[in-house]
Amino acid sequence: MLLVVLKRMSSSMWMILSLLIGSIMAVAMVSCIPVYTDGILQRMLTKDLENYQRDSGIYPGTYKLDQNLQYGFEYKDRTKAYRYFDKKIKTEMAQQYQLPVLTSESEVFAGSLLGINITNLKGKEVTRYIDLGSIESLEEHISITNGRMYSKKSDDNVYEVIVTNQTMHDLNLLLNREYDLQCMLPDFKDLKYRVRVVGVFTVKDNSDLFWSKKLSEYTNVILMDSGIFKKDFIDKDSVLTNKARWFFAFDYYQIKIENIADIIKSYQQQADWVKKYNSAIKMTMPAYSIIEKYLERSAQLKIILWVLVVPVLIMLLFYIFMVSRLIVMHDENGIAVLKSRGAGKLQIFASYMVESLIIGAAALIAGPPLGLLLCRILGASNGFLEFVQRTSLPVKLNSTALLYSLAVIAVFMITMLIPAYLASKTTIVSFKQSMARRNKAPLWKKAFLDVVILAASVYGLYRYDQQQKVLEQGIKAMDIQIDPLLFLTSTFFILGIGLVFLRIYPYIIRLIYWLGKRFWSPVAYVSLIQVGRSRGQEQFLMLFIILAISSGLFSANSARTINKNMEDRIRYQTGADVTIQAVWQDNQPKDSGGPMGMAGMGGGETIQKKEPLRYYEPDYTKFATLSGIEKATKVLVNNKAMVRCYNESVSNTRIMGIIPNEFAGIAWFRNDLLPYHWYQYLNLMTDAPKALLVSTDIRDRMKLKLGDTIYVSWGEQSYIEGMVYEFIDYWPTYNPNKTEKVTEAQGLIVANYNYIKDKLAVQPYQIWAKKKENATDKQINEDIEVKKLDVETVAYKEQLLIKAKNDPLLQGLNGSLTLSFIACMTISTLGFLIYWIISIQSRVLYFGILRAMGLSLSKVIGIIGCEQLLVSGAAIVAGIAVGGVTSDLFIPMLQLVYNAAEQVPPFKIVADAGDYIKIYSVIAIMLVVGFSILWRIIARIRIDQAVKLGED
Repeated sequence: MLLVVLKRMSSSMWMILSLLIGSIMAVAMVSCIPVYTDGILQRMLTKDLENYQRDSGIYPGTYKLDQNLQYGFEYKDRTKAYRYFDKKIKTEMAQQYQLPVLTSESEVFAGSLLGINITNLKGKEVTRYIDLGSIESLEEHISITNGRMYSKKSDDNVYEVIVTNQTMHDLNLLLNREYDLQCMLPDFKDLKYRVRVVGVFTVKDNSDLFWSKKLSEYTNVILMDSGIFKKDFIDKDSVLTNKARWFFAFDYYQIKIENIADIIKSYQQQADWVKKYNSAIKMTMPAYSIIEKYLERSAQLKIILWVLVVPVLIMLLFYIFMVSRLIVMHDENGIAVLKSRGAGKLQIFASYMVESLIIGAAALIAGPPLGLLLCRILGASNGFLEFVQRTSLPVKLNSTALLYSLAVIAVFMITMLIPAYLASKTTIVSFKQSMARRNKAPLWKKAFLDVVILAASVYGLYRYDQQQKVLEQGIKAMDIQIDPLLFLTSTFFILGIGLVFLRIYPYIIRLIYWLGKRFWSPVAYVSLIQVGRSRGQEQFLMLFIILAISSGLFSANSARTINKNMEDRIRYQTGADVTIQAVWQDNQPKDSGGPMGMAGMGGGETIQKKEPLRYYEPDYTKFATLSGIEKATKVLVNNKAMVRCYNESVSNTRIMGIIPNEFAGIAWFRNDLLPYHWYQYLNLMTDAPKALLVSTDIRDRMKLKLGDTIYVSWGEQSYIEGMVYEFIDYWPTYNPNKTEKVTEAQGLIVANYNYIKDKLAVQPYQIWAKKKENATDKQINEDIEVKKLDVETVAYKEQLLIKAKNDPLLQGLNGSLTLSFIACMTISTLGFLIYWIISIQSRVLYFGILRAMGLSLSKVIGIIGCEQLLVSGAAIVAGIAVGGVTSDLFIPMLQLVYNAAEQVPPFKIVADAGDYIKIYSVIAIMLVVGFSILWRIIARIRIDQAVKLGED
């Protein structure tokens, strides 16, 4: 049978190759999903751990247990308990995490000791509390600054010890002098030890992970050899053992995505174990809190990535089914002939199973490596269809990717074997009968599947509206249960509309035929008849093209919308290219912590009179002329203003003083946020110095009207008078939404800075600046240092944009959407070519007869062109239209993964003309290449071969 199958495959090599290409792409795309997801999540985790170390100064791979044996253990049981903990922690608990240990440190102390012959600076003997302890491998991590290292052998019952310089100073110890230590425990006061201070040590390398504790924490601690301490204290069950500590520095770069669940499970088990001992032991692992939060973040990312690739998966399913069905349809006549000549159902079915196994095995070999290569390319995404030189993603093939690949191959085999099974039951008679039944409605039309799918998408829109109302109250999306069906409704909508289009498509063809039946040319007439009387086999192609183009367009618009809204949010929050807050000096005395006044001669008290607050303005010109700055302006911002009008007042309001003509050329503002262009509002302020722009929430709370006079003050300043000229909802840097930060200012008043300066004393202001073309932030920073300008903060819009683009979540979105777009365009092209090539090859006799009847080659090509226009052209137009409508309806759902209260300016759907050009270019190339191949096939048809084929 294998030879028969191979011979059949070789005779239709083009179709098998087409199916193999599609299968490899299917496996590559699907295997790419878990690999890419794990890769981007791994990068996210590593970045989070690195950021934690940079911000906190604490090594995130720390695993530390501190034990205080004074709690919960009797004197006689403490050392025994220490031995138990020491063995369990070193041999069991630390190894549970299965992470490489870069370094480890173990220390144990004998406490309740009193140094009884220590002298102070005046030479008088004093008693001091001292801890005697040991640290394993201490010798390798310290430098002796004075004296020598302690001996590893005890001599005449005297323990050699070393101390820090701080301990040496605080206890007034002398080098090479012996001191007596006496036990303070009531029942063990006869225990005495003698120590000799032989050296002073310090840390050898400050970056050494061994030192998880600061050296200052070893004050009043003297350290001896760990081997001697173990022999004389631990092995002899000393009652003085009171504290211990175990520290491990795990290599956090080896914390892999696949290990996270095990790490969390181990930590939680150990945390439960620690709780049994109350305060006796404390466990610390900074990475756990990061990983725990990270699981929530990774779950969010996984949902988004899976939702975004669902259309690709559906397209792959349609692609495989379409090609498999075409192959079986191409073989239907041969199957019927074989069946009539005695071949059994099982034989025919088994031959197709062997064929599908061969193709599936080839796809399994070639698909995953191709998916891995694709992941490495997508890891360099810096935006939608934008790539930069970046460290490649840590991607590798995993068991999940192989399982997904096997699942796709299984689906592929099923989709191919179902038509093969149905065809295996066909006899030559039933085959001819089925050829005559052309108008049998497909199952999806009878079941009204298109209506059901559209109903699901309508439900999704309704649920989105409900969720959005909740999020607008300032609640984060992570705090509510997001219905996953919401993110699938876009796919349902595309599929539903596509099926509706296919339902009405035959009527559209009939209408076109009826409208022009009197003047259609023979070419158009033949094309309309062929398409109108087809058995519906073109519907799979049309649905496939609609789904591919719509999904590609939806992916493109989604990516552009996400990126543009992110950029708009940062530009809005920053206000300008550069925002500088200089340090302002004032005339107020610095608080020294001393008394407020001094006693007078008469027993009374004289209080220092506080001068009115006065600020000293820094040199604005130096800031305005910084290298790289094109122009700058002063912007006064105060969030503690009080607004009064009639008997109403509002506190904690933001006052913003601007110079209108300068502000217009520097600040960033989206033009669709206000009823009129925002320059119109600035013109009002330019013409009337006392004009005020008031936020609508203050208007509603104080019931203000245009033309009302209001009074504004802040700090120790007197009130300034202004007139309400217009109400606004948005203004650069102002967030009108309710947020979780109750301390933020609510409401906004925009006034003329020069008017404020004329009425009040000089007030601290920010400096907003616009950069020159090609100027860099580094250039501005360097000039600030050269001019020695004293600044509190400097915010660079460009740096914030770069930071946002490096966010792993955004990278994952862009990478996934790029993958979806490329896949949609590639698969639609392949599907188009495969369908039409197979379709033309199956109609060789038909075209041969047309040529024999006298139709020229150009007219036959014209028939193909008209068919392409009626089938592919209609599907392409429908796909573009459906993609646009889907974007308008469903892209706003992406807001659900953000905090709506922080999404300022409001979410706006963005469509980039460049993306449409890319889609149109792909479609044009697809049509040109397809038409060229079809022309070549038609041109090579010879009449005698077609007639011979008909006789056969």
